[in-house]
Amino acid sequence: MNTLMAMVGGIITALIVGKNDPGFIHNGPLAGLVAVCAGSDVMHPLGALVTGGVAGALFVWLFVLQQRKLKIDDVLGVWPLHGVCGLWGGISAGIFGLEVFGGMGGVSFYAQLVGSLLSIMAAFVGGYIVYLVVKLSLGLRLSEEDEFKGADLSIHKIEASSKE
Repeated sequence: MNTLMAMVGGIITALIVGKNDPGFIHNGPLAGLVAVCAGSDVMHPLGALVTGGVAGALFVWLFVLQQRKLKIDDVLGVWPLHGVCGLWGGISAGIFGLEVFGGMGGVSFYAQLVGSLLSIMAAFVGGYIVYLVVKLSLGLRLSEEDEFKGADLSIHKIEASSKE
C-alpha cells in the first residue's frame, strides 16, 4: 500500500510541478518509490503519499536547476532522483514513522537524519575517489572530434540512427 501511495504522490506532484512534461511524469513515480523505501514499513499510507509527493516535486525542481542553471551534465537526473530523493526518504522515515504522524513508531528522527547525511557523505567521497582514479588513468571526456561524432560512433563504432 505504501509503495503505491508514494508512487501516486510522486506522479501527482511531478505532473503539476513539471507542467505535464512526459519525462517528469515518468520519473515522478520513481522519485516517490526511491523515497519511500527507507520507511515504507513504518509509515502510515498518508505519510507515504506525502513522502512521494515531496520527492516528485524535489526531483522536478532539482533536475531543472542542475540542467538549466548549474549546467551539470546528468541527462537522466541520477543525482536528484536517487541521491536527493533517497536522502529525503531517509529523513521522512524519521518523520512519518513516528506515532504522532500515524506511523508504527520505533524510529528516531535524529538517527534517521544523521544516518542519511552520513550515507550521502560516504557516497560522495567514494564516488569522488572513483572518478578521480578514472580521470587520472583513462580520462573522463571525449576529444572534441569524438564529442561531435557522438559516443555511439566514436566509442562503440555503431550508428545512432539508421540511414534509410
